[in-house]
Amino acid sequence: MFARTGLRRGLVLSLILVACSTSYAAAQQVSAVIAASARPVVWRDPGDISARDLRFGPGSEQFAPAPPFTFVAEDKLGESPKLKVRDARGVNWSVKLGEEAQSETVAARLVWAMGYFAEESYYLSRAQVLNLPRLSRGQEYVEAGGVVRSVRFEPRREGVKRGANWDWEQNPFAGTRELNGLKVMMVLLGNYDTSVRNNRIFTAGDAATGALEDRYVVSDVGATLGKVGGLGGRRSKNSLEDFRASKFVVGVEDGVVKFDYSTKPKGMGFFASVFSPGYHKSQAKKERAMKTAPVADARWIGSMLARLSDEQLRDAFRAAGYDSATMEGYVAALRGRITQLAQLPAASVASAQNTGRSN
Repeated sequence: MFARTGLRRGLVLSLILVACSTSYAAAQQVSAVIAASARPVVWRDPGDISARDLRFGPGSEQFAPAPPFTFVAEDKLGESPKLKVRDARGVNWSVKLGEEAQSETVAARLVWAMGYFAEESYYLSRAQVLNLPRLSRGQEYVEAGGVVRSVRFEPRREGVKRGANWDWEQNPFAGTRELNGLKVMMVLLGNYDTSVRNNRIFTAGDAATGALEDRYVVSDVGATLGKVGGLGGRRSKNSLEDFRASKFVVGVEDGVVKFDYSTKPKGMGFFASVFSPGYHKSQAKKERAMKTAPVADARWIGSMLARLSDEQLRDAFRAAGYDSATMEGYVAALRGRITQLAQLPAASVASAQNTGRSN
């Protein structure tokens, strides 16, 4: 009897395994079809830039995080302390603590304003998280009663698939005006962490047509609004003093704009990188991708940035909880960088145009 019972159990288990493997194979085939049918896109015409609402950027007041928030898990990936929470509507959120919370909230809005895809970001000066345990990172931003301060909320929306990383130099838009414009945006914002790990392809349906799109997104723009530098050197984020003191455009040569963008490891950082050749290579790669841009493409993104009013820029900083003095300092510094782009020589404009594949 026991033999027959074992045989039956084995047969049932085999059938389950076959069914599961068949379902998995079918799911893989469906995923492949979906991936093949999604249209790659990096930029969409933003329309009237002067009318863009930088208070919420890619988000909206309607979809902002709704308290109370309940702790789900601590996220130990990346440089900044993060946790996962669920809000009163059942929406899952990635919550970033620390100095990147403000700078990322601003940077995402400026990237979005130019027609690029950016993640929704909402800054809260204080938020209570129920059942919050002691954190392994970022505990200094936690107050009594599970209150976290100076945090950025980023949603994980249903219907949006967070896919693979994409490379700055190898992608469907290499050499196009739109991709070069995105690179210029990264340098303008002082983003020293433009590593491939921060680039993600998001698959989602177009709101107007329903057609699937593979959206090429810089998904982490927190290491911004400070000074660009390499490991072991002086680099910073969310530092007005450093941002104002940093150079931006350093020259033009043979129709190419040269930027002040060096991320090579220095000092002890250089010796540390010797034991990690992959790190040194990745820094050289991102520096190579960001350091130059065709004059025409830099002027193009500069002309769009110039359509933003100072009040729109202020809205982005207000959304991130900056005080008035710091906000005005950043607005003036950004306006200076935008003017540098807009005043670049126009000699190479006609020859450097390259659009074709990104919209």
